[in-house]
Amino acid sequence: MSTRILKQNTIYLLFLISFCTITAQNTALNLFDKLDYQQSELKTIESLTASNSKNAALKELLKIYRAKENLYLQVDKDDVAFIKSTYPKDVATTIEVADQVLDKYFLFRYDWDMEKTNIPHQFKGEIDWKAIPNGDEEWCYMLNRHRYWVDLGKAYMLTGKEKYAKGFVDQATHWIDNNPIKEELKRLSWRRIEAGIRIENWIKAFEFIKHSKHVTPEFLAKYLNSLHEHATYINSDFNNFSKTSNWGVLEFQGVFNASQFLTEFKDAQKWQDDALANLTTCIDLQILPDGTQWEQSPMYHNEVFHCYMNVNLLAQQKGIELPETIVQKTKDMAYANVEWQKPNFHQPLLGDSDDTDLRGILTLAAHLFSDPTLKSRAFPELDYETFFLLGSQNAANYKNLKSKTPEFLSVFQESSGDVYMRTSWEQDATYSSFHMKRLGGGHGHDNLLHFSIFANNRDYLVDSGRYSYVDNDWRELFKGNKSHNTLGVDDLPNSMYKDSWMNTFEARSEGIYTNLTTDFDYAEAENTAYQRLEDPVAIKRRLLFLKPNVWLVFDSFSTHGEHKFSQYFNFPNEQIEVADDGITTTYPENNLRIQPIKELDIKLSDAWYSPEYNLKKESKSAELYKNAFST
Repeated sequence: MSTRILKQNTIYLLFLISFCTITAQNTALNLFDKLDYQQSELKTIESLTASNSKNAALKELLKIYRAKENLYLQVDKDDVAFIKSTYPKDVATTIEVADQVLDKYFLFRYDWDMEKTNIPHQFKGEIDWKAIPNGDEEWCYMLNRHRYWVDLGKAYMLTGKEKYAKGFVDQATHWIDNNPIKEELKRLSWRRIEAGIRIENWIKAFEFIKHSKHVTPEFLAKYLNSLHEHATYINSDFNNFSKTSNWGVLEFQGVFNASQFLTEFKDAQKWQDDALANLTTCIDLQILPDGTQWEQSPMYHNEVFHCYMNVNLLAQQKGIELPETIVQKTKDMAYANVEWQKPNFHQPLLGDSDDTDLRGILTLAAHLFSDPTLKSRAFPELDYETFFLLGSQNAANYKNLKSKTPEFLSVFQESSGDVYMRTSWEQDATYSSFHMKRLGGGHGHDNLLHFSIFANNRDYLVDSGRYSYVDNDWRELFKGNKSHNTLGVDDLPNSMYKDSWMNTFEARSEGIYTNLTTDFDYAEAENTAYQRLEDPVAIKRRLLFLKPNVWLVFDSFSTHGEHKFSQYFNFPNEQIEVADDGITTTYPENNLRIQPIKELDIKLSDAWYSPEYNLKKESKSAELYKNAFST
């Protein structure tokens, strides 16, 4: 009995070894078929494959990929001491995250993570790349973007510890083996947007660890084959949704990255040509004349901006002539960021956005365009992330780039319908925004005629944020007009919510007018949403900012019948009270007073403020209202 079992086990083990060997050989064979042997540096590989010396050919290919110029990593071991001394907190965070990733412990906290998390999740066994631990598919999407693998690469460079390179190789191998392209995975690990994003992250991570002993010829074959598969998959389709959505940009930025990294492959030139053509189409359709991305979300504006900056960066590096529209509109997007940037350097919470510091991305933009105005709203020296991208010589050049305060002050972004009012470009400036046009798009909110106030280094009146994309009461609450500083009639919404991404009715505006001066800024617009009522109501908001610290808000409702007319105000915390027939914040100093001119009813309510995805804080909201025939 024991002898027979031993024989069966022996046969079984031999079968596994044979199977793995054949798979590795097939991977290599598939790879060699894709190479462009017209290139002189591949002639040795061509000869080796012709003589059936596949292992030697793979070793030769690994030499090429180790020696080739990096796309994104422009520092080396000689810079490590400088990096550690200049950015000690960032280095500590990198190593902490890398150790967590080795332990299969995931917490998504990068500045530009589209869907951050605050509750970690750890896999006890193998990573399940289809996991949705919190009921939100966005968690699975974040897992499959692999941004955290770049920190494995950084940790390897910063410490020299092979465990980080091994961690990348092991997890990348596991992902490739467990995620073949098939229909049921195209809604999770193989969504097109994730495929585009991770091409960039795979390349960045590999450039850090490519000299590690754990990067074997066999791993290289698997890795390159998968990158080729990614680019081929994305490039197989360019539909109308991609043309007008941030998705298309994130997808084809990935293809462009692949074209520059996989230059030894036959399809590289086609990928480059197709990617640039499609990215040109996207930027023409999506970026408005005022430089804003049409979906009316600074967060997604900047995801798109990030991609186009990468394209500009690699094109400058490789001497590729880009279509002028890509270069100019990328710069226009940078200036849109300057125009709406708050005195604390953060982007506004408009639509689906987080309260994120803009200086890092504007630092790269200032370098790309050698622009002193952009530098004035960026970091004075390269930040941690940008230093890895540009290296020590460019760091010196950037430091020597002059800084110039913008020549403009308050700005009306006419295409998107947003006006940004400010007293100066100093950090103690007073700032206000007024949203006067609704263009549509799933990332927009029911925020027509919303305005916000920032002064004395704090937010006073806020957009309540986004919190979650899960289609439930929370999503409807945070997208709704009552979570914005807007107007309402009969407790009815402006737009009518259908699901996370669509409305059955969209509020629209008309009669937009602005007058921006040194001493005051004025803007007005009408909301036609309640014209849909049986007894129509016309709404108009006029906002006069008397600099530096007085706002006169004239709200009018015109109708024939009796209605409830409401003004909504949202605050970032609970430091608010009703006092003397008005509303006052309760900070130790520098408080905001909201004083109605006419007698109104006032109601304070418990509310929520979400400065980032998956985070909500207790706050207060106020409603000023009156039941009347017209006011």
